[in-house]
Amino acid sequence: MWGSWCAPCRAEAPHMQKVHADLKDRGVAFLGINTRDGLKEAARGFEETFSITYPSLWDPDGRELLKFKGTLPPSAIPTTLVIDRQGRVAARGLKALTEAELRSLIDPVLKEG
Repeated sequence: MWGSWCAPCRAEAPHMQKVHADLKDRGVAFLGINTRDGLKEAARGFEETFSITYPSLWDPDGRELLKFKGTLPPSAIPTTLVIDRQGRVAARGLKALTEAELRSLIDPVLKEG
């Protein structure tokens, strides 16, 4: 979950893109949920600025976030969930993650499968 207005999201974005690019051939998929950006142009601008190539859902009113009720705190932005191959939440990051921190959440799931 991210927003173009979120300074920690901006700090994290290059790390997310790098790990996505490095791991996509190993079956790791990324999906962003852009929240609280009232204009799609703000979200697109963020993605262009940071050369984000993984897909994101534009969710200005939080409807997509409601699907994660009980798993994803709506006020914790950025938030990263790692979902395992069985569709379970395997790990969660409730802050801007460095590349190493993101890999540390994903690596155990890759080893399982």
